[in-house]
Amino acid sequence: MEDQKNQNQPIPFKKAGSWRNILGKKWAFPAIYIGTAAIILAIVMWYQSGVTDTEPGQTANNGGVAVSTPQDGTAIPADESNGKDGAVPVAGNPQQLAWPVGKGVKYEQGMGFFDEQASKEEQQKALVTYKDTFIPHTGIDLKATDGNSFDVIAAFAGKVTKVENDPLVGFKVEIEHDDKLTTVYQSLENVTVKPGDQVTQGQVLGKAGRNVYEKDAGVHLHFEVHVDGEPVNPEQHLVKPEAENQ
Repeated sequence: MEDQKNQNQPIPFKKAGSWRNILGKKWAFPAIYIGTAAIILAIVMWYQSGVTDTEPGQTANNGGVAVSTPQDGTAIPADESNGKDGAVPVAGNPQQLAWPVGKGVKYEQGMGFFDEQASKEEQQKALVTYKDTFIPHTGIDLKATDGNSFDVIAAFAGKVTKVENDPLVGFKVEIEHDDKLTTVYQSLENVTVKPGDQVTQGQVLGKAGRNVYEKDAGVHLHFEVHVDGEPVNPEQHLVKPEAENQ
C-alpha cells in the first residue's frame, strides 16, 4: 500500500542550470564586459559611416570634401568642379617679338620664309639663287621703302651669343632668348654689340647693309627665328606689322 502511494506522487524536476550558477563562474563578468564593448563599438562605427558617406556620383577629396566624378570614374579637383579660382591655370601666349626695324622707319617685306607646307608658287618665291643653285630662304628680308640703310633693333630681350663678319651674308648677330628661342640678324654693315652682352627689346644692334649672298635684295635686313635650333617662320612670332610699321 505504501509503495502504491509513492508511485502516485510527482517526481520533482531538477533544473540543469541557472543564472546564479553562470554568474558564479570566474569568466562571466569579463565575457559580458567584452561583449557589451563590442556592441557599442559597432554602433559607433555604423553611425560614423552613415555621416561621412558621400552621395552617389561623388568621391571624397582632400579633407573629406566631396567633388563631382565623371562617369568614367576620373575625379575632378574640388575647386575646378565648383568653378572657383583654384583651377589649374592655362599658360598664356608667350610675348611676341617686335619687328627688328628702328623706330620711325617705313619698311616693307622682301623675300619670305620657305614653307614646306606652302603652295609650289609660294615656295618658288622663297628660293635664293646663288651660283646657279636654288636654296630655301630660312628667314624674311626687310628693307626701308626709300632704299636707305636703317637701324636694326633686337626683337626681344636676351643675350648676344654670336657676332661675326661673314663673307657671304655680312655682319651677323645671334641673340638667345628663353624657351629655346634664338633670333638671327644678317646683312648688317656694322654692329654695336658684342658676344655676352645682355640686350633689351628695341636696343640697336647695328645698321642694315648689303651682302653677296642676296645681292639682288639691295640694302636689307635678313631676319631669322630659330626654335630649338631649327628655323621657323618669323611671322608666327612677330606682332602684327600694322602695330609696328607706323
